[in-house]
Amino acid sequence: MTLNARAARRAALFCLCFLPCACRQGDDAPVAPEPIPFHLAFSPGYTYQYDALLIDEFGYYLPSTRTRATQRITQTGGTRDGFDGVSTVLDSTALLRDTTAVAQEFFLAQSPEGDLYRFGLLAEIARIVRLPVPPKRWDRMAAFSLGYGQSWVVGYLDAEQKISVYGSFVGTGEMFSARVNGVQNVFSCYRVHITGGGVAYSFWVSDAPPAFLMYVLEPGDTTKGAEFTLTDVLMP
Repeated sequence: MTLNARAARRAALFCLCFLPCACRQGDDAPVAPEPIPFHLAFSPGYTYQYDALLIDEFGYYLPSTRTRATQRITQTGGTRDGFDGVSTVLDSTALLRDTTAVAQEFFLAQSPEGDLYRFGLLAEIARIVRLPVPPKRWDRMAAFSLGYGQSWVVGYLDAEQKISVYGSFVGTGEMFSARVNGVQNVFSCYRVHITGGGVAYSFWVSDAPPAFLMYVLEPGDTTKGAEFTLTDVLMP
């Protein structure tokens, strides 16, 4: 690098260092992010059907593993470990499961601030990607209260809470298409990416209709991933 180039670089860095101060003193101060209005209102009997398939360690889809998965809301308004308004989901997903049970349950809740939580999400992901499984807790899937451009702690991959996993919104909204009671619909959704400690997981979620539209667990160096794509929503 020439002396002139070094001098120019130092001058640019000097200006950048003082730029935040100038913004604070002027009329163009950064605006605090606004919360994202979001209300996930399930009802018992809502049923969600997905196309599911595995992704190998090299990132290739495995068509021979394609199967169907179903999630059904069996209860709403419950309580669990400090949360009210808990929804119980009966999940028939067979891919990546280590049990012979036909279905298993998981639990969802939304805080008064609007943030979305799932009980034991990181423990389930850790099991799949062969990490030490942490204690099950309420993990903060989506911090709608923080708005766009922010990240948050989803939870921890260890009992000592030293290995953090973070979440963030990808973009400012997307569109998705699926059948609702047999009629093709297009609706808006939010994409959330969760990463940290060897975990890479994304999901798309909508509140009109209330649904998780897609889940993608990225494969690891020695573990498979999976993709679940919503095809049908059945509302009683």
